Amino acid sequence: MINHVRNTVLSVLNKENRGFLTPAQFNSYAKHAQQLIFNQYLSEYSRMLTAKNARQISSEFLDRSEVMQRKLEAFTKESSVAMTVGKYNKPSDLQYLVAIRYGNIEVEQVSRDKERFLINSNLTAPSSNYPVFVDERLAVTLHPSTLTSNLTFIYLRNPKDPKWTYNTVGENPVFNQSASDYQDFELDGTETVPLVIEILKLAGVTIREGEVTQAAQNIDVANTNKDS
Repeated sequence: MINHVRNTVLSVLNKENRGFLTPAQFNSYAKHAQQLIFNQYLSEYSRMLTAKNARQISSEFLDRSEVMQRKLEAFTKESSVAMTVGKYNKPSDLQYLVAIRYGNIEVEQVSRDKERFLINSNLTAPSSNYPVFVDERLAVTLHPSTLTSNLTFIYLRNPKDPKWTYNTVGENPVFNQSASDYQDFELDGTETVPLVIEILKLAGVTIREGEVTQAAQNIDVANTNKDS
């Protein structure tokens, strides 16, 4: 995917007489573009959760929800975290917290301003059957404090930084997928055109989606003819 995106970007730049994009520049722009689109995933996911909790569900919502779940599936991760000095540090690659489990029990989140009220209440105090946690940005605190076993964090991780790797043949960089530091885009394959558009924006080129699609198709045809 990353090689196809780069070839499409270079094709458009050449057509626009905008010069050449170095591998380092492309990788930098590719990282930014992927993160931007991933952040849009998170925004849409959060909006859908809000609609679901408000019971604002329609057939259109269910369709979008299915598509979004498929796109985010590759980024969903579970990590078991041990307590450290009374707290549970969040995984370093955590981007969006989905849920926390203590054993088989899902732990409910409470806000900091309600924490002391819950702990001191005879009726609503957290228990081993109904634990709660307080989010403290880099860590969480679990209540009741008698619970000290590992927590399971279910979350969405950040995508890995894409890297187009190459060998230099003559004066030209030639794609090398076998390099140890090679990393393809992790986004869904349907995001090829949006990735190209975002990278071109960073290169100072404004282009329509249809033009990007045509450029990508031309590259596919050229590659097919070359392989024939």
